[in-house]
Amino acid sequence: MKAGAFFPDRQQATFFAMAADDLPLHFDMDKLTEKQKRDHFEQNQLLAILQASLLAISKPADYVGLFEQFSKPPWSAYMAKHHGMMSTLGMPMVPLDNLIYAPVDTYYETLAENLPDVPLVTFLMMSRSNQMIHQDQEAIERMLKLNSKFHFAENAPAFGLPVPETIIAQQPVGDDPNVADFFERHDNQVILKMTGQPGARNVKAVNSLAEVEEFLLDYDASDPVLVQQRLPLDQYEEWTADLYIDDTDVKLDNVRRILVADGLWIGNHIRYENPLTPAQEDVLLQVGHYVKQFGFGSDVGDNMGIDFFIGPEGEVIITEINPRWTAGLFPTQALRRVDRKGQDAVAFFELVAADQYDGFLDFVSQYMPGKSDAPFSIMHLGFSPFEIDMEGTPCIYCWLIVLGDYPAFREAALQKLGEGGLRNGAKVPL
Repeated sequence: MKAGAFFPDRQQATFFAMAADDLPLHFDMDKLTEKQKRDHFEQNQLLAILQASLLAISKPADYVGLFEQFSKPPWSAYMAKHHGMMSTLGMPMVPLDNLIYAPVDTYYETLAENLPDVPLVTFLMMSRSNQMIHQDQEAIERMLKLNSKFHFAENAPAFGLPVPETIIAQQPVGDDPNVADFFERHDNQVILKMTGQPGARNVKAVNSLAEVEEFLLDYDASDPVLVQQRLPLDQYEEWTADLYIDDTDVKLDNVRRILVADGLWIGNHIRYENPLTPAQEDVLLQVGHYVKQFGFGSDVGDNMGIDFFIGPEGEVIITEINPRWTAGLFPTQALRRVDRKGQDAVAFFELVAADQYDGFLDFVSQYMPGKSDAPFSIMHLGFSPFEIDMEGTPCIYCWLIVLGDYPAFREAALQKLGEGGLRNGAKVPL
């Protein structure tokens, strides 16, 4: 059995085993800070949504490892309903009999004892957390380099990749004159980045050295700090992309624009037509050639995520790379399995009150692709079997893809579900 963060749609039968792997890669799990423990728990709650979505972007010969919470009521019934809804679209779904359940705390250990007889196992990323399955120390060393914001900041400029100005500081940063000078040169518009979790959990926009010190209270005093120029969002658009990389080739698979509301990520806008120019594509492809010089890319084909900005003159600025599956890869794969009719799409996480989830799924089922004459359609890509408390209301996270006229969807959803029925979707700036 070959193991790696292999790209979707491999012809070989595949076992998909995906949990939160970033913290285990970089840290001793027995010595986490309280913030790291919270972050890791929350990340696994969200990873469960990705696990559920794998059923719709794989094939009947594949297997998926799920947190055992999915096997318990009411989640098992919701999984059956989700599977049935997506099956009606004609997708080649992973059968419910090919689901393998494991506790969150011993996810990989349990799966290692119950490996199906298939040639490939695909992780979200190669990490120490799943090393008992892949047994590849060289992959760990490679990931410690390529999954590091610090390694990228130190090496990307020499390769010619366009990146924001960045310095690496040691704590206490207030004692470093280079940091003070950096803040002054960039008009106090700065981003801090730390090693650890993906997404925004270890990233903070700050406007003063005082805010830096407050942010670092949650971190060990020995942790280095990446101090980066902040690109103004009124001039720059934030995008992400995925590259397919094997041992001979680099290909651009997809691009998605980041949708932001109140300064926070709210979803991805996935255009039907590739919006990039050849020159912009070439910059992203260079990232693939950059990681290949560190040994990334297998004969099976691996995935590489890129975070980047497009500036007012069309210039591309690379801010981060992720040698693993990205969250945006899931909806782009699902969209290839339905007739998009030339429509753009929006993918976002929604929070639905637990006691309203059945009705919410009924609403979604009425507007699935090909099911209505509305100017939009909806796909229920996945959900998490962990309730989230939102100001005293137990809620369920789910993943939606809306194709077509997003404002028309928002209006229909608010009329049907009420203001509280579209907590996140109502904020999408389209």
